[in-house]
Amino acid sequence: MMRGGMLPALAVSMVLESEPASAGALQACYQRTPSRAQVTPCLNAYRKVATDAMLEQFLAVEQSLTELERVTGRGGKVAALKQSQRDFERYLHSQCQVVLRAYDSGTGAGQAQLACEVDMLRSRSAALELLAPEQDETKKQEPADVDHPH
Repeated sequence: MMRGGMLPALAVSMVLESEPASAGALQACYQRTPSRAQVTPCLNAYRKVATDAMLEQFLAVEQSLTELERVTGRGGKVAALKQSQRDFERYLHSQCQVVLRAYDSGTGAGQAQLACEVDMLRSRSAALELLAPEQDETKKQEPADVDHPH
């Protein structure tokens, strides 16, 4: 766990959310921190923010699908979401183990594994966001010159 000297959670969250979407967690932490020793705490902070965001999206989708099941009288939606989440968690663990082992226990292996987790959690959150009820607002923000076939 991180100890004193770290920014309060809200400030950390605001800082971490300002990272460009295309920057991987490892690259972002190397750019953000003055020393290699501070990369791991940076990655841990990123992982917390990414985990919280992913869980928030998961719960929003779960709530939406529960309501859809209730309204339609047809089940299976929430069960499919939960299976998908279990599959994701197994894949995250497996894939990030590959990343860890690719470093052959060398310097930075643990940091690469953490970064893998952060990047995959961000990706899962984005995938869940597409299923969340706020999806309609995203469509409203698309450029007006994009043709949408109907």
